[in-house]
Amino acid sequence: MNNLFLLLILLVFSLTNIFAQDFDSDRLPIGDIDKKYNFCAVKLEKIFNTNTNAESSFDDMINDLKQKRIVMIGETHTNQLHHDVQYEIIKGLVESGKPVVFALEMYNPKQNEVLAAWSSGKTDPNTFLEQTDFLTTWSHNYRYYQAIFEYARDKNIPIYGANVERKYASKIGRGGLSSLTEDDNKVLPEIDILNVEHKFLIKVMMEGMDATMPKQFENMYPAQSLWDAAMGEGAIAAAKKHPEATVVVLAGSGHVIYNLGIGRIIKDRSDLSFASVVPVDIPEEIEEAGMMKVRKDLKKEMDKETKPVMDKDSMPHEMMKSISEKKEDKKTAQPSAHSMGMKMDDSPYRIVVRSYADYLWGKTEMEHEKYPSFGFSLKEFDGEGFPIKMVLPETVAYENGLKKGDVILAVDGNSFENLFEIKKHLHYKNWDEEISFNIKRDDEKQKITFVLKPIDTEK
Repeated sequence: MNNLFLLLILLVFSLTNIFAQDFDSDRLPIGDIDKKYNFCAVKLEKIFNTNTNAESSFDDMINDLKQKRIVMIGETHTNQLHHDVQYEIIKGLVESGKPVVFALEMYNPKQNEVLAAWSSGKTDPNTFLEQTDFLTTWSHNYRYYQAIFEYARDKNIPIYGANVERKYASKIGRGGLSSLTEDDNKVLPEIDILNVEHKFLIKVMMEGMDATMPKQFENMYPAQSLWDAAMGEGAIAAAKKHPEATVVVLAGSGHVIYNLGIGRIIKDRSDLSFASVVPVDIPEEIEEAGMMKVRKDLKKEMDKETKPVMDKDSMPHEMMKSISEKKEDKKTAQPSAHSMGMKMDDSPYRIVVRSYADYLWGKTEMEHEKYPSFGFSLKEFDGEGFPIKMVLPETVAYENGLKKGDVILAVDGNSFENLFEIKKHLHYKNWDEEISFNIKRDDEKQKITFVLKPIDTEK
């Protein structure tokens, strides 16, 4: 039961739109009443403004966002293209002359002093990672965020932890809201679990978990709501501390979409203006459902109409006569798609409900993560090495034979003094590199060596 709970908490902690693709979480009739029953086509490398229902230039988006007190930018944590979107928006706001501060999901206010030392240039990257405990509390590869953090230090951008300590969500996940003590409630924000649309969204994102594991879901939903409340209030606090600035919130898209997570808290608990930006993954090929086939047929017909014709002076008399007769017939014919002004192109796109976010930025759907993630967790040990306390299925660790209970003695021939050092070593491994683990299993020492390859979960 303990391991199951740890696995479930890990899933909830990583909630983003990537988990719900099969459930079409970007096409739900929820959120803004004026937009939730309408769709838009988000094209590759294009920005769509759902408020104007039209594509937007980057500069126009920045000019709009700089007027907002809070800007939430969603992410799939292990998608580099999503982090590139965040970096470009941050840079755009700064270069427009707008003061910017960060409110980040992966940190809490107890780490603000260390974050301030980083943004003021007082610490080096290794010290920053160690003092913030980034590799343990967040676990996603630091390199996804590296450009953003380095830009913050170069520009002296204030950084604030917007979340709560992870222990509180874990406590709720195990025992529900009733497990919180009076002292816990004094330091935690009010947890709103009464919004029907938000709860439905989380049910969809958890792929119907409420139907198969209702008790676990009823504990985990308040944990998700706690994070939304904490980050919403964290963003509000940062905005009040910096009244001249735009607060940029970086968080998983699951906390941003439909403005039902962090956005709802900002709306309900302040009068601050805000906007949301979410990257939309665009597949290279669109599955040819019924309407897709109709679209292709329409395009073929339009192409026929726009093909160049011979100069009338060089046409035979019979052809000229035929064209003349057809012109007469067209006077009573129905207008074509082309003549009605319909423009169609072959740009890759994805259909998304307009209430999904204020701005949608189409990015290429990635085949796999840019950096390897191993899929196991370690614990400190008084003796030799680091025991593996959990191995997730369909991960690099699982597929290459590492097991729960194995004690890692060395990696690539290196032994390590603490968890930080071994995790840092693993963080800087790349695909197609060889890696070796010296382990102890059932009191026997052995070596496991393999080349890092992405795991095909579609098999």
